[in-house]
Amino acid sequence: MSRHSQNARETIIDAAEDVVLESGARHLTLDAVAARAHVSKGGLLYHFPNKEALLHGMLDRRVARLEESRQQKLALLPREARSVIIAHVRSQLERDERTNKLAVAFLAAVAHDPQLLVPYQKEQKKVVDQFCQTGLSFERAAAIMLAVQGLKFLELFSLLPFTAQERRRIIEEIIGLSEGKKKHTLL
Repeated sequence: MSRHSQNARETIIDAAEDVVLESGARHLTLDAVAARAHVSKGGLLYHFPNKEALLHGMLDRRVARLEESRQQKLALLPREARSVIIAHVRSQLERDERTNKLAVAFLAAVAHDPQLLVPYQKEQKKVVDQFCQTGLSFERAAAIMLAVQGLKFLELFSLLPFTAQERRRIIEEIIGLSEGKKKHTLL
């Protein structure tokens, strides 16, 4: 894909995000996005043949940006197996108001088209597999992923009943799970 074509895709996705933030996912129409991006509808359709393709493009970019953030954080950590997990936790739980608002709006779109979640589900499985490659058991790796996503979703809906200090302690506990020490079982 040419640089111009890539820039056009990014401009269209930026415009789509702006429409979603201003009017909600229900009002995401190709006409509204084309007008906001200052492109013809044909130009938009060249990159995204329908609304579902545009939503997939928006979600794919979100996953790519999370990966970029994770890689940046990983580069700052010592080279050890659990650094992959620490970088993941920190990038996932980074606070960004725009991203949070978009996530809530995407959830509304997903309610009407659960297939939009397929790439995200694959990404979560990939995360657990990566954690297992550090030497963690599947159960420990899955628990870390679930804890991160649970904290993230509670925050998205303003349901987290903890202070900022308690939130930091929770994140440190989640990161501590990456040490792989066996905990007592209740079963």
